[in-house]
Amino acid sequence: MNLPASMRRHLLSGVIIMSGITAAHADDKITLDVLYTTPGTFNSLQKGLAKRFTETHPDIEIKFRNPVKGYEEAAQEILRGQITNSMPDVVFNGINQIGLFVDRGIGAPLDSYIKTDGGLDKLGYYPTLARLGTWKGKQYGLPFAVSTPILYVNTDLVKAAGGDPDKLPNTWTELIKLGKAIESHAKSPVTGLYYQWEQTGNWLFQTLVTSKGGHMLQPGSCKIGFNSDAGKWALQTLESFGKSGMPNLALGQARQSFASGTVGIMADSTSYVAAAEKQINGAFGFKTMPFPLADAKGQLPAGGNVAMVLSTDAKRQAAAWEYVKFVTGPQGQTEMANLTGYMPGNRIAVEQADLLGNFYASHPNHTTSLKQVPVLGEWASFPGENSLKIIEVIKDHTEALITARATVTDTMPKLVQNVNALMPAECK
Repeated sequence: MNLPASMRRHLLSGVIIMSGITAAHADDKITLDVLYTTPGTFNSLQKGLAKRFTETHPDIEIKFRNPVKGYEEAAQEILRGQITNSMPDVVFNGINQIGLFVDRGIGAPLDSYIKTDGGLDKLGYYPTLARLGTWKGKQYGLPFAVSTPILYVNTDLVKAAGGDPDKLPNTWTELIKLGKAIESHAKSPVTGLYYQWEQTGNWLFQTLVTSKGGHMLQPGSCKIGFNSDAGKWALQTLESFGKSGMPNLALGQARQSFASGTVGIMADSTSYVAAAEKQINGAFGFKTMPFPLADAKGQLPAGGNVAMVLSTDAKRQAAAWEYVKFVTGPQGQTEMANLTGYMPGNRIAVEQADLLGNFYASHPNHTTSLKQVPVLGEWASFPGENSLKIIEVIKDHTEALITARATVTDTMPKLVQNVNALMPAECK
């Protein structure tokens, strides 16, 4: 079709204008670089949440890095990224690592964003769980997937040994005794009691210390606090597991053994509850029970991870906040709790029947963690450049007790000496 020159110029200018608008919108789109851990647990969840988020935020794209195995690996990647100026915009990292990052200048305070959006209460965060994301008075992270230590119980094996799965013993001495009874009454070889000591960040060693009323670090100080009666008791308890003949299983191996019906009672994180129910699929009676406190003042360290914003650019930081707010908000936390055994940090999700209210009513094994919120405490992070090395040192000593290669008498002074050697000068 032959058009007049004036009309062709008009149409051409319109195309140029529209192209400019399209280009401007393309330039405005932000792609967030996101890192998470434990792909076996979080892959489908993270991808699903990103899809839901971008449907309502078309100007923001989520690009995941290859997820890493655990929190220590994530921390190493982030610390390397600080040196090479290649940190992610959002990271889902262990609760115990907030101080490690912030003390190195990594992480954006979220307080102003939270205030602008109405405050923590309006957004629905449990105060106790929100505090897990603070460091030196500022909010650097928000709870994404919170775990507590619990007991996984094969009720069939417990009943066969003459025990009551609804009234388990509340001391480790009695639990070990019940474990041996389970082994002697089982029709085939089983492990009566397994303590998942290998959890990331020495989490279940810390649990023993704090359940006895002790502390990994002295309150109000950066000096070690586990060189105490509570710390000695925790080491003695680990030693008693080794002496009882408990095998030394890798984390995944222990969980698979429980799901296959060859472990009677297992102390582990709530993060495995959903997977355990799916794997067991009614093959035997399964229920969860609270982790036993050894002292009236005992607490349990809150495990799991928080979402942190690491962006320093203002626009990217604002976009990252929108994503963090979504995944830790009612909708994100509903998806998270449904697909994992972790506890949600958002009260709105838990209280609304159409979100998680009905879910918890029909999934009692998931409620054990919620019942332990009143006794949740800090998952301690060691200060200084050697924080991650200290975790490995404690792990080595812990394994020596579990495998009966060492005694508490030898371990306590060596552990104190080895950890102190890696602490900052002002903390010794």
